Amino acid sequence: MGLDAEVWGAAQLSLALSAVAVFIAALPGIPLGALLGLSRSRTADALLVAARVGMASPTVIVGLLVYGILSRRGPLGSLDLLYSPTAIIIGEVVLALPLVIALGATSVAGLDPRFRETVKLLRIGRVRAAFLAVRDARDGFLSALLVAFARCVGELGVALLVGGNLRGSTRTLTTSIALETSRGEFERAVTLGVVLLVLALGVNALVAIVFRRSRSA
Repeated sequence: MGLDAEVWGAAQLSLALSAVAVFIAALPGIPLGALLGLSRSRTADALLVAARVGMASPTVIVGLLVYGILSRRGPLGSLDLLYSPTAIIIGEVVLALPLVIALGATSVAGLDPRFRETVKLLRIGRVRAAFLAVRDARDGFLSALLVAFARCVGELGVALLVGGNLRGSTRTLTTSIALETSRGEFERAVTLGVVLLVLALGVNALVAIVFRRSRSA
């Protein structure tokens, strides 16, 4: 397999796994972020603190946690998911979920104060209010998803620990860079690094566009 094919395969896998992980994380993350952003209870504050701690957690720590869960002695060891794309997705969901919740909640908390007043005045239920909050803070949630996607694409700890860096199966851009560097194949590592950098710049550009649109709205 030539270099171009390897780079393309690693890039495709990185994008696909990260996209699936962020999609899964968005399903509970968006409504939870909206509910926590609207709530002023101590429980909501504690959950937001936990989400922010999760945002700052090193990916290698998350990788160790997921490894322990999926290993043969772990609670999900019987499923034989370790060193598979599914294992990487699980780890990246753990990485993405706190970002979606915390950044989404911040976007909802920053809505116009009249939004809360209207909700109270019309006695709108929590679920309906959360739905309306997601609609009004949609640019913030979109930014949260993009940031989560960028973190998943560029992470190494989870992919290496639970994916195993298996060629043609779980070898992502970041694990490929680590492998080629350890082999002394610096040019190949740089090529992969450039591809990863382009992807990161593209995501950051999208985030910037979303922020600019939200400010001008």
